Amino acid sequence: MNVWPLQKDCLSFYGDPRAPNWLQDNTTGVPCPWPLRMGELSLSHITIHKKCADSLARVLSAIWEATGKSLGTIRQLRYDQYDGSYNLRLIRGSAVAMSMHAFAAAIDWDAADNEQHARRHLFQDDSLLVVKFKEENWIWGGDWSPGSVDAMHVQAARIHA
Repeated sequence: MNVWPLQKDCLSFYGDPRAPNWLQDNTTGVPCPWPLRMGELSLSHITIHKKCADSLARVLSAIWEATGKSLGTIRQLRYDQYDGSYNLRLIRGSAVAMSMHAFAAAIDWDAADNEQHARRHLFQDDSLLVVKFKEENWIWGGDWSPGSVDAMHVQAARIHA
């Protein structure tokens, strides 16, 4: 079972995303079994840190299998709505802490229906996508405190020991 680092230890675990060639040396594209939509763009893979790649591949495969490999079901559940992974930036509201997206260790899904800090969101604790990520020990932002809830977000980094 994966034991992801604490957020405070991500720099030593994932490396410094600000370093030259970090992106090319530390990330890979994990193919998604179904087409992803990011606005008007159609994407076939997710850019993720190499240390997360096998786990992400298992999650995507498990979701695809559980939906009966049905693109219609994927669309109905809105799992084709992808809102990004790697993004070199700080945590929103922080002047120093790197976002898990900067480490290519976080993914956002269907932001339109799972707005950050919203009290109501499509994804719930029993949503297939959430269940499959949690089976791989990814952290779901929907479990965070009400003022921090981010139901679109999953990450391969723990908040607490």
